[in-house]
Amino acid sequence: MIKRTHKEHIRKLLKENPEWNILDLGCGRFAWEEAQTLSDLVDHSELYPQKRFVKCDASETPFEDKEFDFVIASHITEHIRNLDVFLNELSRISKHGYIEVPLPLFDNLTYGNREEHIWWVGFDDVKHEITFMPKAQLIQERILPVELPLFEQFFRSSMTLELHWKDSIEWRIGILPAVLDDDLTYDIWPEPHSDNWKQQGQLGVLRKKRKKI
Repeated sequence: MIKRTHKEHIRKLLKENPEWNILDLGCGRFAWEEAQTLSDLVDHSELYPQKRFVKCDASETPFEDKEFDFVIASHITEHIRNLDVFLNELSRISKHGYIEVPLPLFDNLTYGNREEHIWWVGFDDVKHEITFMPKAQLIQERILPVELPLFEQFFRSSMTLELHWKDSIEWRIGILPAVLDDDLTYDIWPEPHSDNWKQQGQLGVLRKKRKKI
């Protein structure tokens, strides 16, 4: 079972269940304080001397089956190539958990995501499934990562998809819209800061190019 949620609801849930064993998987440099165990591909253990830190791949963890009551996966799912292995690993090591990912528009708008993120992630409210589509960069980035906290204060519901799952994670790979296909690559024209860019009033135009074979 999987459904939409909100970070504040999840924090309230964790606070109401202090006995839970909680893992923050892919914690980075800003781990959830509610988690007793932290894990990341990069060793950040020096940042969390009071926590148990395990350096590992999120898709191949050393944890026991159902070792955790709750697992947090915040802003890592969009990076994962082998979704089947990763999502199965989440449900193997925990009874339920929280998934947070950027919504496609803000994913495109934010600098630094072009090469790092593999998937656009959505949610089918009828079938209760996470949907994944290969990411396409359709618009020029406008938002610096340091600006995200400010934007979140006003636009979080438009920026972020937040999901709470229990027992299992239903998901599927979607197909790109008809105007996009695998034989094309997508970029922005004109490039920012060029003369054409200024003449266009800083409005980028989508250009399609045939992939070289």
